[in-house]
Amino acid sequence: MRNERESFAGMAAFIASVEVGSFSAAAAKLGLTPSGVSKLVSRLEERLGVRLLQRTTRRMQLTQVGRAYYERARRILDELDALEREVESHDDAPRGAMRVTAPTVLGHVRVLPLLLSFQGTFPEVKIELLLNDRVVDLVEESIDVAVRMTASPPLSSVARKLGDDARVLCASPAYLSRRGRPGHPRDLADHDCIVFVAGGAVDDTWRLKPDPRSDEAEGVRVRGRFQANNTLSLREAALGGLGIVNLPAYLVGEDLRSGRLVAVLEGCVPIERAIYAVYPQAPFIPAKVRELVRHLVEGFAPGARDADAAVARPASRQEPR
Repeated sequence: MRNERESFAGMAAFIASVEVGSFSAAAAKLGLTPSGVSKLVSRLEERLGVRLLQRTTRRMQLTQVGRAYYERARRILDELDALEREVESHDDAPRGAMRVTAPTVLGHVRVLPLLLSFQGTFPEVKIELLLNDRVVDLVEESIDVAVRMTASPPLSSVARKLGDDARVLCASPAYLSRRGRPGHPRDLADHDCIVFVAGGAVDDTWRLKPDPRSDEAEGVRVRGRFQANNTLSLREAALGGLGIVNLPAYLVGEDLRSGRLVAVLEGCVPIERAIYAVYPQAPFIPAKVRELVRHLVEGFAPGARDADAAVARPASRQEPR
């Protein structure tokens, strides 16, 4: 127990020193002496076998490993503080820090508004949203909740389905007036198609059903005069009349309702993935995680809100296909 107490004391001293900028200011904050804070941090470094802070007579600076340790340690103390306040108040209200990750475009268009409304309901929750297009290791990167688009969620985690990753083939009325509507997937060979490209790999084969009644999908080669590695750029190109595009339904919902874009080959695009809220398995699921997942499930439900109308335009890299 002594080593555990020293570890927490050293962690608290280190965090306070980083946040206020000196051992003397940290000492005043913690009710210790400057030499006491310095000794706690030095012992912490000795136990870890690494240098967390570079000290000079004028200032201290985090090392690379010190910065990583600070971020994790800060979360641990925030969690401990939240746990103690939950127990003291005898309630199960969501509070404390959370790290949430989601794909870039889906995260900005659908997840972000729900996180903002969640914080409006639970102001004691501090959220860090990480938008990226790679599969994040929940444990390694201390993720509380991940929103993922996948055909099969990981068995090692808990997954709640939020909805289907439905996609739509669509084009502007001007393009369709000029080139006509395709009546069958094979007709796409005679059309300009706007395609996604990532890392030099062009997504020029779209999986489509021969007709809406079919249960099987097949690859259809497409081509066109414009391609981009950004889903939002594909949408803008379609709005500009450059051709037919294959986009997520959540991104073009308002465009379709307003008539800025028109769906084609309805029913021929199979739903091959779903959207899930994923979180690590644990004996105790914090209230903040339970409530956020519930909030996401309700927010993604059909008719819950007109989320598709909020078409965003962030500067992003690429949306995973």
